[in-house]
Amino acid sequence: MKRYNCREVVILDFETTGLSPDYARVIEVGAVVFRENKIVDSFSELMNPGRYIPYEITALTGINSTMLKGKPAPEKVMPVLKKFIGDRVILAHNASFDSKFLFAEMERANLNINSPILCTLLLARRLIPNVSNYQLGTLAKHLGVKMNHAHRALDDVMATAKIWEHLYNIVIDSTGIQDPDDHIFSTICKRPKGMVGKYCEKMRVASI
Repeated sequence: MKRYNCREVVILDFETTGLSPDYARVIEVGAVVFRENKIVDSFSELMNPGRYIPYEITALTGINSTMLKGKPAPEKVMPVLKKFIGDRVILAHNASFDSKFLFAEMERANLNINSPILCTLLLARRLIPNVSNYQLGTLAKHLGVKMNHAHRALDDVMATAKIWEHLYNIVIDSTGIQDPDDHIFSTICKRPKGMVGKYCEKMRVASI
């Protein structure tokens, strides 16, 4: 199985018209290339899904139908996003949500995406104790990460990047591995919280 270097990753976030890609569409994407603790490139685009934006989505994100007039359809943006992602690991906070929309919108554009996807929410649950909940805003506040405009894609991505930096360093400290790959992070995501310490210690011993 191919292993991917995590020194350089793409962190992304979608704002959408609803919760399920079966009936909802993306209306905004934000993404950054995060390389060795620095944002080295960014991509942001509003999209017109061809339907009215529900009031509750506007209330949450500030995005309304007027803002999307003249913007490209999601199918037009996905090829650009795919090129931006390239052959990198993808990160998202609550990746189960964003990945479903990513796959659905890529499929509508007759594209596929094969990059590994890691979830900072799952990682944080296993690596950062004593947080009341692991929503992005709560976790950011817990770690002292400033958020400018919650529920706008690029701002959420910027906060996720800082959280990822914190998680990445925890894994280095816990495993002794200076260049942990996607397999290590994926394994941590899948392990019960109580077993993560033993796994990290196992990796530390193996790295000596």
